[in-house]
Amino acid sequence: MELEIESLLGRLPEVEAELGGDTPKFADFLSNVGLELYNESRFDEAEPLLARALAIRQMALAVDHADVGVALNNLARIYLAQGRYAEAEPLFSKALPIQERASGPDNLGVAAGLNNLAELMRAMGKYESAEPLYKRAVSICERQLGQEHIISAEILENLGALYANQGRYAEAEPLFRRVLQIQEKALEPDHPAIATTLSCLGDVFADMDQFDKAEPLHRRALAIREKTLSTEHPKVAESLNNLGWLYHQHGKYARAESLYARAIEIFERTLGPDHSHVATCLENYAELLRKTDREFDAVALEQRVFAIRRKHEPATN
Repeated sequence: MELEIESLLGRLPEVEAELGGDTPKFADFLSNVGLELYNESRFDEAEPLLARALAIRQMALAVDHADVGVALNNLARIYLAQGRYAEAEPLFSKALPIQERASGPDNLGVAAGLNNLAELMRAMGKYESAEPLYKRAVSICERQLGQEHIISAEILENLGALYANQGRYAEAEPLFRRVLQIQEKALEPDHPAIATTLSCLGDVFADMDQFDKAEPLHRRALAIREKTLSTEHPKVAESLNNLGWLYHQHGKYARAESLYARAIEIFERTLGPDHSHVATCLENYAELLRKTDREFDAVALEQRVFAIRRKHEPATN
């Protein structure tokens, strides 16, 4: 996949000369390459391509054209992945009515837009705003595709994650089990989507202090991600942090510390030192340091967490 992406990047000047740098067809090419980079978590490289694709479409097409809505969503997804929530929100909010007008309220593209906006609301802690968006997206997908479709399952999983964030574990667990059942019928056993669901279910058991159920789920999720992604992928770091937190909470500090350290290193290298995921992992590590009587080191990490989170606060007048 990496070689294919590098080939596409290398062809950019040639394709621009062939199609014209201000044409919708070139915007399509930029979008395709940008989304490939997004899927590989190469967000900093994807951003300028998707930003240019949006600018071209806004110049060449009607303001409420469906492709403008798609381009708004694509760029907003980059900002969401980078933790730049204040920049993502107006793009998602602008994209959704464009998609509804262009395609109708029950279109799958609208469901995707609803899900994207709900993911942003969840990331920002606006849980009451997120829940109806997820539910409407699930309803559209189940009507259009059926209850056992993998796309329906993806949004159900996000709804389950929302319930878990709210501590509604009795509602989250059956959703994750249902999603896992759908995925295991439709996907290969080592598919990364299965790892995500295993991780979510493991988090629910960890939060309910059921270590013996949580540990094998997190270990399986980590093994899948290391096998199918790469050992340096942000999703691997996510699993390392989750497993580290589990060991941390059960007093296995040496094992937890090594996992945290590796997770932070991967997050910083792939997402940048000021990403919200770095802050979360540093916060966990600081708590461990305090529990092991390393107060000075814990305070230093907490100061860094504070600085990162200040950068992600919405600007105020």
